[in-house]
Amino acid sequence: NLDADDSSMLSQLQAAQQYRNIILSAASRFNFPPSVICGIGSRESHWGLALKPQGPAGTGDFGKRGARAARTTALPPDGGGFGRGLLQIDYDWHEFARTGNWRSPQDNILYGCQVLSQGRQFLQQRINLAPADLLQAAVAAYNCGATATLGALQAGLDVDAKTTGADYSSDVLNRAGWFQQNGWA
Repeated sequence: NLDADDSSMLSQLQAAQQYRNIILSAASRFNFPPSVICGIGSRESHWGLALKPQGPAGTGDFGKRGARAARTTALPPDGGGFGRGLLQIDYDWHEFARTGNWRSPQDNILYGCQVLSQGRQFLQQRINLAPADLLQAAVAAYNCGATATLGALQAGLDVDAKTTGADYSSDVLNRAGWFQQNGWA
């Protein structure tokens, strides 16, 4: 659990406040608790504080990758990282991150919530999970993909088995709980 006075989380709380109306609107539109959206933004970009440059137009995830599709370079050809914007939409996996208005906090958060919602819907159609488990699986799918998450669950593995650090959804939900205790229902 995170300490109530964790300085990094307090900075992230302050950063997230400037997107409050967007987060609340997107959470409502896609039927997610706002605190979960806060948890994803916290894990992905520290609400922009961990990006280069800092803020919604920054990028992250500068780990070199092999060529994929039209990308022949180890990093995206524009010099940014693979993660785009506040919710770190992946350059390789989402056209939005290459051609969309990912620098817009509103568009980025809405797109991220749409991805989260699509993962939840995919899983809901294929496996019977209690609501809390479905939410956790959707969060895991946000990170590693719905097919990988489904495969982990069907193999009897932990929901986070294929996520970054093998802890993505548990970490996001821990962060979400912290945000919930700090005014994000």
